[in-house]
Amino acid sequence: MKMKILYSTIIAAALSTVPAFGAEEKTLGEKTSETLGKAAEKTKEAGRAAVDATKSAATAVKDAVTPDRDAQKVEVTLTEHRIEMPRAIPAGKTAFVVTNSGKMKHNFEVEGQGIEKKFLATVDPSETKTLHVDLKPGNYKVFCPVKDHEEKGMDVTLMVK
Repeated sequence: MKMKILYSTIIAAALSTVPAFGAEEKTLGEKTSETLGKAAEKTKEAGRAAVDATKSAATAVKDAVTPDRDAQKVEVTLTEHRIEMPRAIPAGKTAFVVTNSGKMKHNFEVEGQGIEKKFLATVDPSETKTLHVDLKPGNYKVFCPVKDHEEKGMDVTLMVK
């Protein structure tokens, strides 16, 4: 009889530490629901980030082809080993409208007075892009940074007054 009481006491003690049937499932369900909620929030954040990145990319493309209304427009023509453009312009917001009339890919870079700006991608033959730069008075080096194009004559000194 003592043995039965001992076993009953042990079993009762063991059962008192085990949650009631279904209680563990509820905790697991709550955890699953919480995890899914967090995943949904992260997905929303990723979606917002993708929308913002797409808007930025669309703006960059627009900027690459459309001169700002308040910018002075400077026409630039690139051909093999030559940059045709004015050698002196006034200071201020400037939209370089760059057309590649050559047969090779080129680029257009402006350096000077703390500025170093160029197109992220090359300008393909027959393509026109716009590079916006806020120019301060001083001298600028304008060149094609593709391969050896600068050494072959695709460089200009631009004087900004």
